[in-house]
Amino acid sequence: MTKKRKASNMKPTPGRNWRSYLENTSYLVWVMAGFAVSYMFFFIGPVFLNQAHLMQITEYLPRINPIGADLRQMLSYSDSWVAAGKTPYIGYNLYPPLASILFTPLLAVNFTKAFAILTFITIASYSFSVFLIPLFLGRERKTSPLLLLVFVTGLFSYGFQFELERGQFNVIAMFLCLISIWIYHYQHKYRFLAYVLFSLSIQLKVYPAIFIVMLIRDWRDWKNNIRRVLGLTVANIALLFVMGPGVFVDFLKAIQAQSANPSIWVGNHSVRSFMMVITNELRSQNMVTHDYSSLIQITLFVLIFACLFVIILKAFRENSKGMNMYLMLACTIGALLIPSVSHDYKLSILVAPMALFFHQRPFAENDGFRMRMAFSLLTFIICIAYSSTLFSFTNKPTLLGNNLTALMVMLFAVTAFSLLDKSGHKIGD
Repeated sequence: MTKKRKASNMKPTPGRNWRSYLENTSYLVWVMAGFAVSYMFFFIGPVFLNQAHLMQITEYLPRINPIGADLRQMLSYSDSWVAAGKTPYIGYNLYPPLASILFTPLLAVNFTKAFAILTFITIASYSFSVFLIPLFLGRERKTSPLLLLVFVTGLFSYGFQFELERGQFNVIAMFLCLISIWIYHYQHKYRFLAYVLFSLSIQLKVYPAIFIVMLIRDWRDWKNNIRRVLGLTVANIALLFVMGPGVFVDFLKAIQAQSANPSIWVGNHSVRSFMMVITNELRSQNMVTHDYSSLIQITLFVLIFACLFVIILKAFRENSKGMNMYLMLACTIGALLIPSVSHDYKLSILVAPMALFFHQRPFAENDGFRMRMAFSLLTFIICIAYSSTLFSFTNKPTLLGNNLTALMVMLFAVTAFSLLDKSGHKIGD
């Protein structure tokens, strides 16, 4: 009784107060704090607290007049094949041959209507990917403040506006990829439909191929996993011949030419573009005398694949079931960084995996104090990095203007999340 009475009469120390405060800090607070940091540094700071003492209203998006430049190009490829009977690989066509076929129905209407149709399909795809799919996969299927936060901020983000302005279709391809993965894991009897939708996403944009590792239910079932991967690989290679071997060769030549001379600018966040932009900036300031860009590029690629390998290895060891949210996010970041061209409108595909990640709360309530603090700190870091991608490069210093830095930080953090998470969290828990 005496010991209990003394314990109850002990005055709280500052250290205990902080520990109690941190223990009771909700997941939402850590997320909001991360978003708030980016909001202050990449919006309030450059717009209102600048050295000019004048509200800076800059053109934060490199728009083209008239609007929908990429859709206009895409339709010109389709028209070259349909109307002229020629190869669709004219100009700067880097899309698989089937993409030119899929866009031919839009040739039946004028460009203004075609752009409006694509815009509505993109917004619908975004809504399904970012809001409805996470909602269906949630534990209680209830709308959470975090889900609404990611949905709304992504809707007004620089990357999504860039996607709409260009008339791009990354969000549509990502939607097809996500829905195929969902069908495969949770409506498995319709898995052949999942394969079709997954292949369509690859035929629109090649990079969804990286998500093939998400089409695994049993990591120990080597035979069926290899058969599935090989089958999808063969099917998608065969689809590249849909217009004949001549057009397939034209496609390979276009990819080769683009790889040899990619578009290098601050809004291309690929590994290659990042190194060229940073190297040119350092040279202009006489800060480097030797070119180490190739070595650093190789190092970055090794780090990216190492992170993916670590997450996959952990999933294999635990034989995790369902959609692994860590692997989903890591694959998305890989799809953004690995291609030689990844313009900032591709950032729009990052919103859906982040919605899944936040909505799932990647730690348990009964985790110990140290583990909760580690998860909270990682959450804070991921939120700062992710929310920084919502703002244009015009609001950032040179080294942060290219989004590779933020994406690499996110990749390292999500890899750490995966390693620390002993509870086997997955989407749909």
